[in-house]
Amino acid sequence: MAFDVVMFGSLSIPERSLEDWLASPVEFSEYPWLDEVGGVDVFHDTPEALLSFLGDVSCAPHELFEVSLQEGELTVQCYASEDTFRATSQALALLFASSAAFGGVGELCYTGYQGIRFGERLLVRGGRGTFRRVAGDELAKLEQQKAFLALDARIHERYDSLVGRTAPVDPRSSRWIIHPFTGRKVRVADDLSRGEIKPAP
Repeated sequence: MAFDVVMFGSLSIPERSLEDWLASPVEFSEYPWLDEVGGVDVFHDTPEALLSFLGDVSCAPHELFEVSLQEGELTVQCYASEDTFRATSQALALLFASSAAFGGVGELCYTGYQGIRFGERLLVRGGRGTFRRVAGDELAKLEQQKAFLALDARIHERYDSLVGRTAPVDPRSSRWIIHPFTGRKVRVADDLSRGEIKPAP
């Protein structure tokens, strides 16, 4: 059975170490837990190559895949199908973990989304990366984090835009019309309430 996954997190890297981190070869032997992360093996040998690979990921229209590095702040906001998750999960984990030796501090989380429930967490702190699975109360807390809730809201907005569903309209500043395609009566924002002047009939 196919499933969807949300991947989210952030990482801070000291500005003075940023270039060294990006160019340093990754020592795969330092991360024996990498095999526990589901997905395909990684063949990119520097953080810069990993970032380039993750920046070129193509996915379905309903998916979100954003991995950005801005001024020493790495941010991940992804909603992925099983295939995209498997293709990228090890690369993301390795990218985060490789920063530990360069003063990186942050957290990367994977959770099953509205289907198979699972959670995985990579904590980067104190010069090392620690990977483990989470379940039960800890998984529930993970799903209440601000980063998860913000991503969840973006996922719903994405689905709404794909199916043509609009945001709720305030009844005090709206009017009823007949939808031209469905023939149903629907409420829409009133142009006058936004200060726009309608042409005379």
